[in-house]
Order: sequence, then C-alpha cells, then structure tokens
Amino acid sequence: MSREGATKLLTARARAFTKAFDELAAPKYDCGPATLPGLFGDPYAFQVEQLADRVTFTYEKDDVVRTIWLEGHRHPEPATGAFFVHGYSTGRYEGNQLVIDTTRFAFDPAGIAGDVMSAPSSTQKHMTERYWREGDSLRMDLRVDDPIFLLGPITFVMEWRRSDQPLSLPWDCDPEAARRNLRLVPSKYPQDPPINRRN
Repeated sequence: MSREGATKLLTARARAFTKAFDELAAPKYDCGPATLPGLFGDPYAFQVEQLADRVTFTYEKDDVVRTIWLEGHRHPEPATGAFFVHGYSTGRYEGNQLVIDTTRFAFDPAGIAGDVMSAPSSTQKHMTERYWREGDSLRMDLRVDDPIFLLGPITFVMEWRRSDQPLSLPWDCDPEAARRNLRLVPSKYPQDPPINRRN
C-alpha cells in the first residue's frame, strides 16, 4: 500500500491527532518499546517458537516478546478494561498458515505506523496476521482495522529470510542514547516549558 493510499484511509480525528501530536511526546524517547505493526518493518531479527499451547515471537528490537495463545487450549484471558502495548493475541492453524488475531491494544500515538504512514491507534485496533513458509522465507499478510482512526483496513505483505544467527539480546535500551535524536526535533509548541525527562 502506498503512502498516499494509506493516508486516504485516515479518519478526520486521526488526521487532527497526527497534526497536533508533538514528536517530543513519543514513548520511544523514554525507551518505550516499538509497537505493532511498526515493529514488523524494523530491520532486526526475531525468533518463532512453537509450544503445545502457544507460539512465542521474540524480537531483538526492544526485547519484545509476544505470546500467541492457541485456540483449543485453556489460557488466561484478560480482565475487562485490561489493555496492552502489544495487545492480546490468540492463534489457530488453517492448513499451513498460522493465523493470529490481536485485540486489547492500549491507545498508541503511533500505533498505525510503518514505512508508509504514522498515525494513532485506539483500543479498538484489531490486527490479523497470516504466516506461512515458502522455502527459507517466512511470509505474512497483515490486516489492521481501527474504526476510530481508519476508514477501512490497511494491509501489508511482509517477507523475512531465515537466519541461523542467534538473536542479539538483551536490547538494553539506554535512555540517554534514545534521546540523542531529540536535539534535532523541534517542538511544535515552543511556548511550552522545556521538558525535563526522568529515567
């Protein structure tokens, strides 16, 4: 999907939020982890592990670990009102494809992000991933829905090549390093007091 095509799918409230949002408030400058689906486009390795009742995805970037609870097994369900940075994921197999449904996302100022756009996402965001192997490649079709910030679904196709290299862990985000680029980011609101960030 092109940047122009993706941007046309933003609701008026998404456009207004994006216009008003000050980059200085982004969680990444306080070592907040990369969120979904933006994490998928980062050029870092990840590992997939199949267990009896779940599949885990361990990402180099930001030490993110996702647990996908497989249908047909007893697993903990989140309480009403519980939301998570990376959502709550359940999965099932359809033929040779792993299908993952993720809901219960916390509000995220850049929760619909990637190479083509950056926009907020709401607690109504729903992400559907379909993974399958083709030779030494892992492919994924991704669909993102959010009725509060999107007029229709955004879709992506991703592909990763298999690697036998171990993951470079832990990530150990350093707040000072994470904030280095802030020197280059002008505030949209220079009339506000300067921000003294805490670790």
